[in-house]
Amino acid sequence: AVEQVLTFWVAVAKGAGTAEITASNSAGECGSMTLTVGSAAPAAPEAPASMDSASLTDNLEIRQEMIRLINQTRKANGVSELPVNEALMTAAQACSDRRYTWHHAAEEGQAAADAGYPYGFGDNLTVFTGTDDAARRAVDNWINSPGHFETMIDSRCDCIGVGVTQYDGITYCYMFVGIPNSVNFYA
Repeated sequence: AVEQVLTFWVAVAKGAGTAEITASNSAGECGSMTLTVGSAAPAAPEAPASMDSASLTDNLEIRQEMIRLINQTRKANGVSELPVNEALMTAAQACSDRRYTWHHAAEEGQAAADAGYPYGFGDNLTVFTGTDDAARRAVDNWINSPGHFETMIDSRCDCIGVGVTQYDGITYCYMFVGIPNSVNFYA
């Protein structure tokens, strides 16, 4: 099934099998993907065996710059800047370390719960080739994508965490924004 969650459309597996999902925009551009659930599905990238303290400080300067750029964007759009939440920083870094190239809602929700964040959240993911100017590239990608932009400037949010992983010339970036008094359905 395809369901809307906040400002995103999400494919939800209801059972084993294969489905082709096609999406189009108002300009008539379209794309499709095949989703396979069950034993024939390709394996997702493995998560690190444990979250050591070194991985939490990886790319810290890039992560701090991402937060600065996100808060600058929020302020320019009339919403308050967000303070850093360590639990969301931990969850976002755990997800970026998994090197996902698409959202894994259950794993993202579990990462937030495991890190101790008690509420629901919005999240953005971007992946690109190269490692230069990573913070600016990540935030620009989100600014130029309407759904990601809306998550970034959501006035309901009260805190932020980001994660950055650079591996084999590819940069994986996550942004988690906390939404108090909401529910993490995957925790």
